[in-house]
Amino acid sequence: MMRIAYVTADRGIPVFGEKGASIHIQEMIRAFGKLGHEVRVIAARRGDGGDTALNVEEVRASITGTDRAEKERAAMAQADAMAARLISLYREWPFDMIYERYSLWSAAGCRAARSLGVPVITEVNAPLVKEQSAFRSLVCEDEARAIEAKVLAGSDALAAVSRQMGDYLTGAGAAPARVHVIGNAVDTAQFHPGVPPMQTADIPENAFVVGFTGSLKMWHGVDTLLQAFRAFRAEEPRAHLLICGDGPKRGWIDGFVVGAGLADAVTMAGWVDHGALPGLIARMDVATAPYPAAEDHYFSPLKLYEYLAMGRPVLASDIGQTSELLSGSAAAQLLSPGDVGALAAALRDLCADPARRAAMSAEAANEGACHDWTRNAARVVEIAQGKRAAA
Repeated sequence: MMRIAYVTADRGIPVFGEKGASIHIQEMIRAFGKLGHEVRVIAARRGDGGDTALNVEEVRASITGTDRAEKERAAMAQADAMAARLISLYREWPFDMIYERYSLWSAAGCRAARSLGVPVITEVNAPLVKEQSAFRSLVCEDEARAIEAKVLAGSDALAAVSRQMGDYLTGAGAAPARVHVIGNAVDTAQFHPGVPPMQTADIPENAFVVGFTGSLKMWHGVDTLLQAFRAFRAEEPRAHLLICGDGPKRGWIDGFVVGAGLADAVTMAGWVDHGALPGLIARMDVATAPYPAAEDHYFSPLKLYEYLAMGRPVLASDIGQTSELLSGSAAAQLLSPGDVGALAAALRDLCADPARRAAMSAEAANEGACHDWTRNAARVVEIAQGKRAAA
């Protein structure tokens, strides 16, 4: 049994939140616990409610900010406070490793680990400096790059969420031997083919349900999905679209649905409690992940693993980790990213072929069962134990 200090320093990602990043945090903490390890969480933001069985401590810095530069420096002060808390925590509860979810302004885990002489593994889900400078605002860029460099050099191991993310890390200077690709996963006790479909009043019993879960953002391909569904619905009156999620594209979707005359054929479920999601996925006859073309598609889609574990036939873009996971698999049909016509045709073909859907469902369930969060946690522990033995 190990004692694990889990660190998450991004105030934009509460431990107990609804989005994928929060689910990822919760699931990894639970997975460590299921394996018999003791976990204490040091977080910049706890969030509301949540599982009281998870030991989560919120640590905040006294410095706050209003403009962009002040907010960035406040985030750095936050990381300083978290590093200090890790060191004081060790005195009262000596832990065996630090596991930090990389955030833009924090090298707290690396700093504390160096002081304490314990291994630190940093989970990296996105090239945050690159994203922030390209799509948002980044005032203290030199400091952000210095923190990234410290994390890449100071982590005993880096858990990259995809091969593409791993390539970014090695290209940025991380030693290849310290980079380990550990994709996302699913709680197979919660998501499995035996979950009964959730019946909703606005979806007819005989509907052929096309499904999507996740954030409604431009890089998730909801525009491609809506256009393909419109073409499919024109030929198949039983077609119904179920979208579980919310985000910046919600207004565009609502307008498209009205303009296309699809109001009675589309259900917008909004953000759904993660515990209710399996029943809604079970209601889907086909589940979609229609990502558009992208130069750097480094994502490891949670939705994909949840679809598979539920035994849903999957239509997904032939891109990034999705291609690597499902190429050649009967669980999914991979399509050219952004190809509306191909997605509409695939929907028509699957609707007309229940035998193929059944075969895809069986293969999806088999594949999904291989990606439980506990396997990810076990691999992290194995890596950490190897680092401790070599020290």
